[in-house]
Amino acid sequence: MEGRRRSPCHGRRRWRAAETALMSRKVRELRRLVPGGTAVPADRLLLRTADYIVRLRARIELLRALSELAAVTTNHACCHVDASRL
Repeated sequence: MEGRRRSPCHGRRRWRAAETALMSRKVRELRRLVPGGTAVPADRLLLRTADYIVRLRARIELLRALSELAAVTTNHACCHVDASRL
């Protein structure tokens, strides 16, 4: 008895279903990570994600600058010699 022949589209449908499931999982993950992500549709979620990334990068740059400033201030304060105490 011969096996049933599958349609050439059968593999593509299975692949598309797997791709859709993967995209759904990624959208759920973004909704969890991005503030306010649960309240917007998927197309707006991508815009909100991009805005969130820009804000995070700006925050990182600010924190780096503050860290460098604190390091310079701390090093300067510990190495400063008060001439009146000599």
